[in-house]
Amino acid sequence: LSFQDVPPFCAAEQPGGWRLLRIEIAVQSIGPPLHLLCNWLEAQSGLLPRCLFAGRDRSVLLAGVGAAHIHSEGGDTGCGNDAEREQPCRQDPTSADVALLPQLAPTTHERICYCGGLRFDAADPEVVRIGPDWEAFGHCYWVLPRIELSVAGSGSLPSGAKSVGSTETASTGTSIHMNHAVSGSLCGTCIGTLAVQLRWHTTQRSGWADERARALEALACLVRPVDTMSPPCMVSQTSEAVSQMDFEAGVRRALQAFEDGSLQKVVLARQVFLDLAGKVDAVALLRQVVGSVYKRHYLFLLEPVAGTAFMSLTPERLCRVHGRDIWTEAVAGTWPLAEFEKVGEAALLASSAKHNSEHALVVGYICNLLNTVSHHVKVCDTHILRLKHLVHIKQSYHALAKDKQFVCSAGGESVDSPAEVAVSQADQTTSHDNALSSSWNSSSVEEWTSVPFNITSFFCKHMSPTPAVCGLPLDPARRFISEIETFDRGFYAAPCGILSARGSELVVALRSALIRDGQRLCVYAGAGIVPGSDPADEFAEINLKMRQWTESIPVAPAHLQTPAARMVALEQMPNLNSLWACLLVEELSRSGMHNFVICPGSRSTPLVVAVVQHPHARYIVNHDERGAAFCALGWAKATGAPVAVIVTSGTAVANLLPGTIEAAQSQVPLLLLTADRPAELRDTGANQTIVQPGIFGPNVRWAKDLPCPSVEYPAHALLSDIDLAMAQASGRLSGHPGPVHLNLCFRENLAPDGGPVRGAPERTSQWEPKYLDTLPMHRWISNGLPHSSYMAASSEPCPSEVISTLVRLASDPGARVVVVVGSLRNAKEVLLAENIAMRLRAALFADITSGLRQRFGTVHYIDQMLNSPLLAAELLQVDAIVRLGGPVCSARVNTFLKTAAATMHVRVASVPLRLDPDHMVTHHVATSLEGFARHLVRRGLEPVIGPPAFWKQLSSSVGEVLDDLLSSARGLSEPFIARTVSRLLPVDCHLQISSSMPIRDLDFFAQPCTDPSAMRIHPPMANRGASGIDGVLSTAAGFCRGSEVASTLVIGDVASLHDLNALQQLSGPDAPRLTVVIMNNGGAGIFSFLPIARHKSIMNPCFDEPHATDFAAACQAFGVPYVLCETAEAFQSEYMQSQNRCAGACVIEARVETSHESNVALHKALGQAVAMRIQEEMLSRMQLGWKHQSKLDAEGTGLPTFVLLHGWLGQKEDWTSVNDQISKAGCDSLILDLPGHGTTEVGSFSLSLGAWESAALYSLPVVVEAITQLLVQLGMESVILVGYSLGGRVAMSLATKRPGRVLATLALSAHPGLKAVCDRAKRASD
Repeated sequence: LSFQDVPPFCAAEQPGGWRLLRIEIAVQSIGPPLHLLCNWLEAQSGLLPRCLFAGRDRSVLLAGVGAAHIHSEGGDTGCGNDAEREQPCRQDPTSADVALLPQLAPTTHERICYCGGLRFDAADPEVVRIGPDWEAFGHCYWVLPRIELSVAGSGSLPSGAKSVGSTETASTGTSIHMNHAVSGSLCGTCIGTLAVQLRWHTTQRSGWADERARALEALACLVRPVDTMSPPCMVSQTSEAVSQMDFEAGVRRALQAFEDGSLQKVVLARQVFLDLAGKVDAVALLRQVVGSVYKRHYLFLLEPVAGTAFMSLTPERLCRVHGRDIWTEAVAGTWPLAEFEKVGEAALLASSAKHNSEHALVVGYICNLLNTVSHHVKVCDTHILRLKHLVHIKQSYHALAKDKQFVCSAGGESVDSPAEVAVSQADQTTSHDNALSSSWNSSSVEEWTSVPFNITSFFCKHMSPTPAVCGLPLDPARRFISEIETFDRGFYAAPCGILSARGSELVVALRSALIRDGQRLCVYAGAGIVPGSDPADEFAEINLKMRQWTESIPVAPAHLQTPAARMVALEQMPNLNSLWACLLVEELSRSGMHNFVICPGSRSTPLVVAVVQHPHARYIVNHDERGAAFCALGWAKATGAPVAVIVTSGTAVANLLPGTIEAAQSQVPLLLLTADRPAELRDTGANQTIVQPGIFGPNVRWAKDLPCPSVEYPAHALLSDIDLAMAQASGRLSGHPGPVHLNLCFRENLAPDGGPVRGAPERTSQWEPKYLDTLPMHRWISNGLPHSSYMAASSEPCPSEVISTLVRLASDPGARVVVVVGSLRNAKEVLLAENIAMRLRAALFADITSGLRQRFGTVHYIDQMLNSPLLAAELLQVDAIVRLGGPVCSARVNTFLKTAAATMHVRVASVPLRLDPDHMVTHHVATSLEGFARHLVRRGLEPVIGPPAFWKQLSSSVGEVLDDLLSSARGLSEPFIARTVSRLLPVDCHLQISSSMPIRDLDFFAQPCTDPSAMRIHPPMANRGASGIDGVLSTAAGFCRGSEVASTLVIGDVASLHDLNALQQLSGPDAPRLTVVIMNNGGAGIFSFLPIARHKSIMNPCFDEPHATDFAAACQAFGVPYVLCETAEAFQSEYMQSQNRCAGACVIEARVETSHESNVALHKALGQAVAMRIQEEMLSRMQLGWKHQSKLDAEGTGLPTFVLLHGWLGQKEDWTSVNDQISKAGCDSLILDLPGHGTTEVGSFSLSLGAWESAALYSLPVVVEAITQLLVQLGMESVILVGYSLGGRVAMSLATKRPGRVLATLALSAHPGLKAVCDRAKRASD
């Protein structure tokens, strides 16, 4: 945009001399799209206005900030946006609907759309009243966002930077990089679009330049979103705009109006005020209210000025228009969900004359309107729409608009206007691909260019409001509402949504709320009143409809509502233990820690009480301290935020050690809050007293032994300690997150009791309030912020020589670079690692825990491929290795990395550790993946999607081999289980893997994903820090709770036994959605792959760990659903069914049929088959040039055959004179051209011979195998090898590999080769 001195030619012409332009790029979404949009929108609180629209089917998700244009009437113009506000004219009442919609030329590109809405009574020309709460919105408010982030469920999205205005698009070559992601890879969960939009007038000399400057200024103001979970907002006071008595009086007046015939139906609404305990961002509030109910709701947010925003969670569509297609619906009649679940749909539909008559009135009105402007009306069956708290009667309609002239006339728009004539002559190239499009008549597309706008205008005029939210007849119902209701409905129950030149999607903004000044929430809902309505029932029905708002915003405790109240509450703490615990939990909450795992115990009572009483704390109770640490570990892995574990004193603390070690090794933030007895009781033999300080040794990032609460220890010093603990745990100080230990000593009283001290009645637990009367504490109590904050270092150093060398190699077609990716923590790292590999044009070797193993840019099955000696690292001549992420579990990959004679071995890691167990790294780069990727971007390296062709073809061939062998194998095997889970796991579910054989089998055999839209982006979770098999079930349970996403855990039988009591966490109504697949091979099968397996007397039982555990009985004891599978068919079926579960956990025991020995044999057979296929693939690419001369005697016996390799000048004809002598001696001869010489042809997996093909196909082992295959083909069982120079080396190698076939070898001027690595490296450097 900054280089666009003149407007692009594709800018769309608009009525009145205006031009519109949209510049957009495709971006990747990491995580749930709505979550991402809300994060982004919340971060842009300084760019107003803000808007959000989310379709209930998730087909459209759009967030916008700033304004390129605002179309409004009667609104407050002081909104601080960067666009001119247009005030439409409403002099002609018959054209009110047209004035209330922004005008877009029909040729405007469909991705240029306005977001906004109208007032409930906007179509009524007599309405002039706008309440003070709604002044910023006016009669209508439509904004064309200056900057828009959108995700579309269907339709094309830009593959690069695009400028669009009219229906034709043109690439601008612009390169814009958004947020955390580095553009280039388009393999995420979903693809979105980041766009900047411009609107300028052609008659203004500097119109384009000024508008471009405003757009660039807006882009410069974008703020990077931070994925943090804000504490929930709370309500301090609730009040009604209208009392229940007055509301019921209004209902009785409506019933009287029905009797006198002036009304058939009317909808009366209520307004409830929720005063919030503090100011809140509208986006954060909407996200809190939405929770998990987005599935059947539209979401809408419009914030024209700071602190004032309208929000709606509505289930009802007003209309969706695309081309001539129209979708609309009737939603009326309401029942509580409990009643529906009790009697069922059929009985419910027949049970209430009141609800059915209300629905019939709405249906009749809609059908009459559709018949006016459309034909081919398709009416769906009446059914029940089920929501969170209630159900409605719903009926949907799909229609096709009538001819253009009629639609324009019905919409109140003249088709003879000059603008319309000009539009009808415009060139239109975009076709409409929605349903019923095939049924259009023979009219050309150009003839219908303005129909979508006219249909939308018609709906805004005649269905705004709809009978479902207003009544019948419409005008009398509107007047009745105006008389009865004392408040202004504003945009409640009005048309809101998005509008483009090609169509619109408008909703009826029910279940709505208006926030004022960021602190007062006005909630709206209504009930349809028809003959037979009961006033009290209608009031209760509205309560039901408001529950989504009222129940999702909890009432704040009185002591948290004001600073003075907070101080009083602290001063009233019964003892210092309670005060310190309260301060600790509150400071943790302010610092972003809200999640706690509580282990019951007496000494930790103050901490538990503080957590339970804190309104923002989320906690679970775990009876096992060892499992609790792992549960917190999984929870922290899922959220990326620290989780606290609370335990009592003694061995309870020691039980945290295994989970702490794993957290330390995996860089996972944990806070260990261990209660302790007073320090004077140590080393005295006191009960349940051990030396707890330092118990975790070097496995914590920081530790402090806090004294018993005392007024001698300043309260703000305690807060400072907590802040430092959080900074150390999160890695803000060192870049090295991990566990932190706070040891907290407590004396009695442990319970929140005042008065005499328990066990020492002569002492009192009272304390002086002046302890808190300090300036730091007053500031802390009043501002609601942490006492102190630690800012992470922002520099991202990277040695320039490393980047320069890698850029040079990436730009060299002959270079061979390998990027090896180990375990990664989140989807962001997955995309960054993939992007780095693509920019380096590297072969990507990915561990299963990287999240890249199944993505199509990866070299799949690399572990299995390395079974082939033809792919040895020393043969492939790797130039550089770049290591990202954690360790890899494949021993063959690690061997490859050790033996590769790469001149550069780079380790990229943000943590200050030496991650180099083999001591092979030449360059340690201390930076994040994002920082490393940005350095590559700055050097201009563009990404190249996909692995090199050589590796891609081999991966495909290996996949075919594994498919054939595993699908045809009888019985249920561990490789089959791993491959099946990898294939059937839904894209939106997480995979968790236990160490030992499960992680290896998934790494070996996981099936790649071939569908980009179904490609998982979140890395599998595994405890690979210390690679233990303890606590796996607990970790998985904690991870599920933290991610709130369904997961599958693949675990072995022995690992399950280690953590069997964790099944308790998987039972009950609140159990996480976890499918546990237990691969039961009857013991520790992994040891059968080790040398100890040859020593049978020791192997069993010391390593085999045979057992006969009844997992069915264990699951039954804990109340966890269980199923046993003993065949491949049964496992596949049961696993598919488990993924359709809506809630709760289940256990699938997959009892494999193979013994440990046969399992080892199966793995070996698979590896051998893969190696054989690779050999076949590589040899098929080589066609040796050869000449065979045979001199067999009559009896069929001949002298040995001479094989002549590499002539004097490199071709077989050089051997002519020697061959003549051999012939005279009566011997056979075979003369060969070696690869790269004579007539021998070396093929390729691609059009040109790449660097990897060259290294592999010209390697000595491949040449030897090719010659051996030729000898077998020609039936030469014994030969004499003669070779010159390179031919001599080939002869010696062949004689070594196939000694039974070679009688003698003659090597002329040949060196046997360099065996020492250092010698080969020296030769390469020379």
